[in-house]
Amino acid sequence: MLILIGLLLLLFSGELVLSLVQAAQNSPVGVKRQPPVTPVGSRLLTPIIPLSPEVSATATSPITVLNHQDAPPLQLANEQYVIYMQRDMLYLVSIVGNYAQVIPTEGFISNTATPPILLPSGQILYSGEGIWMTSISGGTPTQIAPLDPGQVITSMALSDDGKMIAWSTEPTSGTGMIAIHAGPLGNAAIVYEQSALDCPCFRIFSFVHGSSAQADHTLLLTDDRGSHEAVQYGLWSLDLSGTPATLQPILDENLEQQGPLALTPSGNTLLYASSEGAVPEPTDNSVPADIAALSYANSLNITSLSGSPLALGKTQVILPEQNNLSNGAQYHWVTTPIFSPDAHTLAYVEFSSDDQDPYDRHSALYTVQVSGSGAHLLIGKPQLLATTTSQLVELGHWFNNHTLTFYADGMLYAIDTQSGSFTAFAQPEDYARIIAAVSSPGS
Repeated sequence: MLILIGLLLLLFSGELVLSLVQAAQNSPVGVKRQPPVTPVGSRLLTPIIPLSPEVSATATSPITVLNHQDAPPLQLANEQYVIYMQRDMLYLVSIVGNYAQVIPTEGFISNTATPPILLPSGQILYSGEGIWMTSISGGTPTQIAPLDPGQVITSMALSDDGKMIAWSTEPTSGTGMIAIHAGPLGNAAIVYEQSALDCPCFRIFSFVHGSSAQADHTLLLTDDRGSHEAVQYGLWSLDLSGTPATLQPILDENLEQQGPLALTPSGNTLLYASSEGAVPEPTDNSVPADIAALSYANSLNITSLSGSPLALGKTQVILPEQNNLSNGAQYHWVTTPIFSPDAHTLAYVEFSSDDQDPYDRHSALYTVQVSGSGAHLLIGKPQLLATTTSQLVELGHWFNNHTLTFYADGMLYAIDTQSGSFTAFAQPEDYARIIAAVSSPGS
């Protein structure tokens, strides 16, 4: 009997060990599951997946900061938050609180061409099934403009003082009228219309910046060539002060595929590309298809916009364009350039792409110092800030004049461009686009 019991115990132990081994073999290594959403009052607080020591430690991070390898991890304040867009959802993530709050966004449709806009009041504008506004700390969204059936919103902009809004619509079928809407927030009207079959097909790049009346009544337009994606070639001004609105060309889109990239905050220093092109789409799904399909800048030029009508000043070259290279991997491409709030620093991601399957990308972060304006604009040389082994890197927004957020392969980071210190603060895992960085979640 004792022998029989012993044999049964041995058999049971063997089955248990075998089942544990099989379970271990079938479990994905390093995959963490998302904790359940927990309702708190009228809010949904989603715990963020804790960062593993391997991920959060700078020693083994995919990010390497030049000449600052020994810099301590960046320390962020408790009252700092980032808003990011993922699929058709918006999240408010606490930098140190280890949670993400789902922002209520009825009617929201995620589109890289029309990212939500944060208002100084703590509310956020977003588009999809019309134009909507909601508080980033919760509440009920309010629709401020409907969208006619068969139309899609292709761009959206807000004036510096937050009082004027503009957006563009196009027919989803490609046949019909393109319309530019502009006016006071909540009371905009169509100010310009054209046939969708007669390009340039205008969408909004930005309001002109400044405190003058010209700023609130002048739009900068670009051409999407009939695409509903984040495409922009050429530059025009649209003066809304008269009837009808007056259109003036600024930047010729037919010259080397030129297109606007960024405008300094509260100023009119323009960053643009004199040449853009297509980059091979990675076959390993490391880059979302709609991001991989975009045109990317092959050069960086900077100038000032001034006068009436607006015209370009003297152009300075930050990154020269490349032509007719024998090896596609030698081309440099630029994505997500952004000026600091004081406009004294330009940051951007420069990457190259292998010319063979799976077309891996190799990225680095650069900064450029900017001073003066207009005829006295001075530009420094690009400085390498950091390199990374991540496949997809996109800059986000600035917390202040030297702390910048960015996305890299399923992780959200913040980096101090002066000290070189950085830290990973969230792990959304799938692709996420940073919309804003704020010091308080508002009310």
